Formats: sequence, structure tokens, C-alpha cells
Amino acid sequence: MAVLECVKPGAKLGQIILAVDLTVAGAVDRILAKIQDLGYDPEIRHVNYPSGVHVLAILKDEQHSEAVDDDYLLEDWLQVRSQINSDAVHLWRGK
Repeated sequence: MAVLECVKPGAKLGQIILAVDLTVAGAVDRILAKIQDLGYDPEIRHVNYPSGVHVLAILKDEQHSEAVDDDYLLEDWLQVRSQINSDAVHLWRGK
């Protein structure tokens, strides 16, 4: 896992981010183990929300120069949501 890096909520134009908010997900060690069991090597970042700082496990952070199908990474998002608190799983798309 990488060193903490600050990101703003959401995504830039062409960027797609699949992330788990560890602040609301539950027991962090258990959640990180589940994420790794799903085949991800998460990068840990923190993000400043108006309510305070949250710690995120970034599962995918991709930049695309061309349009991507609306259902791109949707299956990944659904799979992670089926294993982890769905309120903690985010799929951000920059449009």
C-alpha cells in the first residue's frame, strides 16, 4: 500500500475511481483483508470532506482520454458492495 495522498471527492474529466471509505466501512483490518481477497492491492489515501477527514482504500484509479461505457467497472463496484458495507463503496466518474 502506498503512502497517504490527499484526493478531492469525485473524479476529474476522464477519471474513474473505485474506492472504499474505510472511515465508514467497519473494522479496517477485516475490510482490508476482504479487499485483498477480492484481488485488489489498495492504495490508501485521505480525503477532506466538510464533515472531516476520511481514509479511503483506492482499488482502481484510471484516466481515460476517450469516452468509456457507462457500465465500465460496474460489475467490480457491485462485487465489492456485495462483500463490504455498500455505503462505503464508491465509483466516481469524471464527466
